[in-house]
Amino acid sequence: MQTIKMRGRPPKAKSTCTMCNDSKHPLNYVLPTQNGKKEFCSVNCLTEFRKEYVKNGCANCDNIIKGSPVKQEKQENQDSTPKNFCSTACLNKHQRKEQTKKTVFGDVQVENPFSAHGNPVFDWDNYLKETSSTAAPTYCFKQHEVSPENEFKPSMKLEAVDPRNITSMCIATVIGVVGPRIRLRLDGGDNKNDFWRLVDSSELKPIGYTEKKGGMLQPPLGFRMNGSLFPMFLLKTLNGALYSPDTAFKSEPDTPTDNLFKVGQKIEAVDKKNPHLICVATIGDVNKNNIFVTFDGWRGAFDYWCSFDSRDIFPVGWCVKSGHPLQPPGHKGSRYSGSRPNSAQSSANVKQSFNDSINLTPDSASDLEAGIQESCSVFINHECKCGPFMDSSKLFELPKQLGPGLVQKVLKDTIQHLVNTAHDIQSVTTLMKKQGDSTCTITATYEGKSRVFKLPKIEKTDEFWDYIRTLLEDLSCCKNLLSPALNVCSECKLEKNVNEVIKNDNKSIKRHGSPESSTPDEVTVVTKKPCTTEPEMEAASSTTPTEGPIRLPVDPAEWSVEDVIQHINCIDLQLNTFADLFRKHEIDGKALLLLNSDTMMKYMGLKLGPALKLQNVINRLKPRRR
Repeated sequence: MQTIKMRGRPPKAKSTCTMCNDSKHPLNYVLPTQNGKKEFCSVNCLTEFRKEYVKNGCANCDNIIKGSPVKQEKQENQDSTPKNFCSTACLNKHQRKEQTKKTVFGDVQVENPFSAHGNPVFDWDNYLKETSSTAAPTYCFKQHEVSPENEFKPSMKLEAVDPRNITSMCIATVIGVVGPRIRLRLDGGDNKNDFWRLVDSSELKPIGYTEKKGGMLQPPLGFRMNGSLFPMFLLKTLNGALYSPDTAFKSEPDTPTDNLFKVGQKIEAVDKKNPHLICVATIGDVNKNNIFVTFDGWRGAFDYWCSFDSRDIFPVGWCVKSGHPLQPPGHKGSRYSGSRPNSAQSSANVKQSFNDSINLTPDSASDLEAGIQESCSVFINHECKCGPFMDSSKLFELPKQLGPGLVQKVLKDTIQHLVNTAHDIQSVTTLMKKQGDSTCTITATYEGKSRVFKLPKIEKTDEFWDYIRTLLEDLSCCKNLLSPALNVCSECKLEKNVNEVIKNDNKSIKRHGSPESSTPDEVTVVTKKPCTTEPEMEAASSTTPTEGPIRLPVDPAEWSVEDVIQHINCIDLQLNTFADLFRKHEIDGKALLLLNSDTMMKYMGLKLGPALKLQNVINRLKPRRR
């Protein structure tokens, strides 16, 4: 009988479910692990695998250990618990990997993050000698001398502070693990706001911590669903989830007593524009409790100010000792790139190996090559007038500074904060100038629905501030409410002082029965006088006191815009916040008499309460014209 030889490749074996070994059903559920991925046929299989993996997971192949585990012998200097393996072969493979990752840094044997890719560790000793610089002492930093062990694994759940709204504690998922740092994503948010934290950060808590303290978990800023659905979303998210163990949360190090940094000292620092990177940096300036971090070999757009006890700065050699990749001076003209390569090709290889070592996606890696984008910061002056659309009490809850960061991201955060503090969110979103070609969006919830609004595509600092100034003008806010530098607005401060003087003077009049009871010294302090509509009986002369009351024309139709504002201020000081709104719409006496509450709410954006107050003022003026 003639045998038929099959040509070509043999048929590919069917993939089976990791948990039940079923090959009939499609594997629609994937769980990423440190050594690859696991595929499952159902949610039940995925949930069961997670539970078993925490108890009996192999440290090499991520499979569930069936039977007695093969334990790793504990080394003399090993602080962590011994790892378990499913077989002797997995134990040997793990030991070979660990051996290839070992190198010598001084007298300490540590892991080398670049050794697996064939590139040596950045030579700090030679770099310090050739640049004639010194390393900042370790006691200057708020870091442990020995980095704590990272026990987190991808897909684990924990509670974390929302970095864009520090008053909220949210549910987060571990997306990546690099050395003693973890990459987190807030559940319910998008993948554009991932952030990094050290395992000993005080902003990380185990699941259930907030409930024990009597608090409530909050949806992240930019929650993509209706806020009323968050409790149900939370229930589904935590059902069958892999919780981070309590031992994974480490205590925070002690804070240094004082700022002991000096200009010119070398450190390792997080690049805040690319927070997955830790780079070679220098102390560029010291100002009280702040230091200026400059990155060696990069242009100044990456530099930033931070507090001396920031968790984003590290002593020289921290990356090598902790197993975290270190980005060397990256400027093409620098003689240092990796281990001082002699060509641009060698420098590119070092950068590519670095990206591979932390498993960067192509989009993330391309961010390094995309060029330098402009950055900016926004300072919120809480003392400035916020206009009729904003809630001044909510404004005080906002941080004093947003940024520094890329222009588009700072714009998104700024507009989102303004929307969140608005009395009438719909009016604020209507006043925003929207463009449809931008991927940057904000969310606003009103009338029981969550809506998404696109922001204009702005990447230049000048365009950013032009947009902000126009928006503040449309919202009838003080032009200094948002500014590139923290300063005191002289206009709002003067007006606040004047209002306090008028209020105190009015109280004095009510107490004593007449303005003549005030002392001459008190009268001269008053710069904003009470108004009256009585006809002027005599012309002012050189003997007429300049501190007398301001006399308005008898007929309100003859009032100017400023006369209208002056009269409203005399009636009710709380209506003073609408002064700029009246100026913007040029409401003089004739226009004032034609206003009604519906018009003010529809076209001027007023709430019902202030509109009714102003309507009452207008109704009291109309009998004078009869």
